[in-house]
Amino acid sequence: MPNLPMAVIRRLFSYERSRNGQQVPNTINGPLYQYACWNWVLSGGTLTADDFKSNSSIIANVLNTDAMGYPLGIKQDAAQQYPQEGNAVDLQRMAALLRDATMEGPELEQDCAPQTEFLECLVRIMLRVNGLEPIPFDADSRYNVIVRSKNWWNTDHWALRLYLGPAAKQQIQTVPDWPLMFSCSKVWDEDLAFVAVTIAGLHQNQVDQLATVPYSTCRGWVMRTKKEGGSFPFVCQAPIRSGSGQCGRCGFVACEAHLGSYDEAGVFHWGTQDDGHYKCQRCGEGIVHVLALE
Repeated sequence: MPNLPMAVIRRLFSYERSRNGQQVPNTINGPLYQYACWNWVLSGGTLTADDFKSNSSIIANVLNTDAMGYPLGIKQDAAQQYPQEGNAVDLQRMAALLRDATMEGPELEQDCAPQTEFLECLVRIMLRVNGLEPIPFDADSRYNVIVRSKNWWNTDHWALRLYLGPAAKQQIQTVPDWPLMFSCSKVWDEDLAFVAVTIAGLHQNQVDQLATVPYSTCRGWVMRTKKEGGSFPFVCQAPIRSGSGQCGRCGFVACEAHLGSYDEAGVFHWGTQDDGHYKCQRCGEGIVHVLALE
């Protein structure tokens, strides 16, 4: 499955995070501007509401509901409609969970395990149907799908979380008549409970859309080379987080050329310290960096 190149990830993380985030270029108009949140996360914007792979269609095809939309059971032919092995397992688990989940009431409660697991199963089916691969979360996981909902058999808001660690994560999300936003510090609809599912990769059109984001003017560092005695044209004067090598405002790790380098897996390797100066393990040049006070 396609993945974001590390160069694109560094650009996405070069911006200051905020609740509403930053606008992906060229998404203020055109088809992207009309995307529902689930449409962008599931497909990158290729679906319509009545598409067989849409959020609402899959829910209708999987669940028997009463007049109020409350789930009564799993439809008999659901497994035939969604024949992937993983989907069949999730459908069986949802059927087993249904009784315990309904006993807890209609609203999704974050501390109710049957409700949470039921919605996670439903979300995994939607992801697989749309060509995305749910995987177990581990330290190298990069993409999480976050779904907020007031009901445990339906969805209200979807976001893609780009995750590089507990201190380096951001949400990418949209709603109809709103641009696609990145560098969001929150998943919107904060008052609703949520579930999270890790995925192995993205759709190519999602990668292409996010690749249009340029670097922020903030680079996070003010530094000079010992060799040249000059200053790099980096703008940000914000405090540097002690010991982290990250800008205190935007979290960006800068100066790949002189402090260290990224390997093919996207892991940053610091240079070694020599006489009080960092020596780049790639070019061997020593530098000092000017840290603002915390």
